[in-house]
Amino acid sequence: MRHSSKNNVIAICGLDAFFGNTQYKMKMSNLLKIGAPPAVAVIVANVSAGVVLRALSLGADMLELRVDTFKNRGVESLVKTFHRLKAVKGVKGIPILLTVRSAGEGARFEINDAERLEIFRALTPFVDAIDIELGSTAILAHVVGLAKKNRKTIIVSSHDFNGTPADKRLEAIISAGLRAGGDVVKIAAYVRDAKDVRRLAKLLVKHDNLIVIPMGEYGTPFRVFFPALGSLAAYGSVTGKTAPGQLCLKDVVSAFRAFGLKK
Repeated sequence: MRHSSKNNVIAICGLDAFFGNTQYKMKMSNLLKIGAPPAVAVIVANVSAGVVLRALSLGADMLELRVDTFKNRGVESLVKTFHRLKAVKGVKGIPILLTVRSAGEGARFEINDAERLEIFRALTPFVDAIDIELGSTAILAHVVGLAKKNRKTIIVSSHDFNGTPADKRLEAIISAGLRAGGDVVKIAAYVRDAKDVRRLAKLLVKHDNLIVIPMGEYGTPFRVFFPALGSLAAYGSVTGKTAPGQLCLKDVVSAFRAFGLKK
């Protein structure tokens, strides 16, 4: 991203003073055991040695396995798949994030809560972090407890594909996610204009331990800029997109390097 583009992004966020009049220090977190915000490779449909090696070659710092998109979601088959994944050369030391998205928040295939909980229980030993929606009230406490028991990072997430919630609602989501036991609260919301972007950006100035993702075409450039404000990760597709406005992993890594977030 060129310097002029970077300045335009800062201006839209309304954060000129934040960068210009203070000694800016990027908020980091070691909750994901990486330090700098990771470029997360989103793996969909199937996980294979070839796909994983491709993600690593593109600069992935972390792998998100979107099990709700997998064609074969039988628990026994998934356990075998995750066993094979751990044996792939180069995977050791790369954090793995397990996501089994709910139907109401972007799942590709609908999986009932009982089946999702069974998958979480079976695959938790193989991963470093788990994402569970704040809205998955029937299994939220079970999944959080599972993560805590196994010393995994727990991300409590909320997704709004229709628009950006009001300030009060955003604050309520953060509070509820932390009360539920989240180490990190993730908010993904569809943005239509600069006002929506500023509303999300200000959360990062006010709070730590957030992942904030502006969805939609207007939000695309801010997906890679928000980690410079403190968002703990940016997600990039490898084999297929999972959200509107999502960048490919190659572009996420390139932008991170432009912002000095990655060597």
